[in-house]
Amino acid sequence: ATLSDTGDTIERWFKIQQMWTSLESVFTGGDIAKQMPMEAKKFSQIDKDWVKIMQKSAETKLVVPCCQNDMLKQMLPVLGAGLETCQKSLESYLEGKRNKFPRFYFTSDPVLLKILSQGSDPESIQEDFEKLFDAINRVQFDKADRKKIVKIKGVVGSAEENVDMAVPVMAQGNIEDWLLALEAEMQRSVRKECRFCSMETNQLLNGLSLEDFGKKSIAQVALLGVQLVWTTDFQDALARMSREKDKTIMGATNRKFVQMLSDLIGLCLTDLGSAMNRTKFETLVTVHVHQKDLFQEVWKKVKEGKVKDENDFEWLKQTRCYWKQDSDNAVISIADIDFVYSYEYLGCKERLVITALTDRCYVTQSQALGMFFGGAPAGPAGTGKTETTKDMGRTLGVFVVVTNCSDQHRFRDMAKIFKGLCMSGL
Repeated sequence: ATLSDTGDTIERWFKIQQMWTSLESVFTGGDIAKQMPMEAKKFSQIDKDWVKIMQKSAETKLVVPCCQNDMLKQMLPVLGAGLETCQKSLESYLEGKRNKFPRFYFTSDPVLLKILSQGSDPESIQEDFEKLFDAINRVQFDKADRKKIVKIKGVVGSAEENVDMAVPVMAQGNIEDWLLALEAEMQRSVRKECRFCSMETNQLLNGLSLEDFGKKSIAQVALLGVQLVWTTDFQDALARMSREKDKTIMGATNRKFVQMLSDLIGLCLTDLGSAMNRTKFETLVTVHVHQKDLFQEVWKKVKEGKVKDENDFEWLKQTRCYWKQDSDNAVISIADIDFVYSYEYLGCKERLVITALTDRCYVTQSQALGMFFGGAPAGPAGTGKTETTKDMGRTLGVFVVVTNCSDQHRFRDMAKIFKGLCMSGL
């Protein structure tokens, strides 16, 4: 009986020790203790009792007598209850922070605690930006005012890509507030880049070389620019062919696309200065190869009389990028669904080679999204379901969150993900 009693006591002791170690770092320093003074006070009392128990057991040295000690038996349940209260308060505190900056829903509790406990020192959370944004690896602070964020950076190896903030963000006050401001400012700044790029697309190959065009813009904007040019020229060619009965326009447009491709390939054979620039131009080649092929396929159907004008489904089913002057937004259209580009900063990442299957997935998934449904790509492991979905997210400029299910997933974890998706508007 004594031994089983000792076993129970040790088990309870272990549980309390685990709770104490997880809460100790939170409540004994850092910003969180300042924001939860009542709980911090309660914890310091529990902490004193805990140290008392541990000292007593260190003096006793023998297991059984130590566990039979009345002080220990009385104090353990009290400590357990107190720690549970602290734990609950901490959980509701974290929930409050997640409500204010919904992207916190996609981080685990330990990561969120680390970010919040260093919130008053913006420099120290440089490493954590990539957990909250698609491609912001670091931010650059103003040299004079260390609280003012003037640039966001995507870093690949030794190279980096910078986006200037349209209006600098002040990293002060509660961390969730200035992160929210950083998110909004990131989208505004990327949108500004897209606007400049859309104005320059008319000059492409008319005095503005693809090299200058590509080097002027950040990777995602250069790619959007090439897609804007292709969409405008393709649609224009189909319209002029059907309305003005212009026989030469399809051939001329095809020559332009082939010229763009050979220019891009030529650039990839030169020294581009950094691996990041190489990735940028190789991605343009990847996407433009597909665009050129699509144009030639539709041209062939035009010759066979299967495609009449720009309202034909063969054209409408493609992923088309427009810059709408009236709403001052980039719009991605797939079939009859229009998405406003989300302007998440995506950095300089490689894109998938687009196949007929990718196109079909895009049409299906976009129809689902247009009706506020979800999509469920099915197939064997390793065939690219996740990657295709991520790539579609990049096409729409959306922040994509990948969560792998495991047997540790509880309904609360699922609730957290759904809350985050709804509240952050992804």
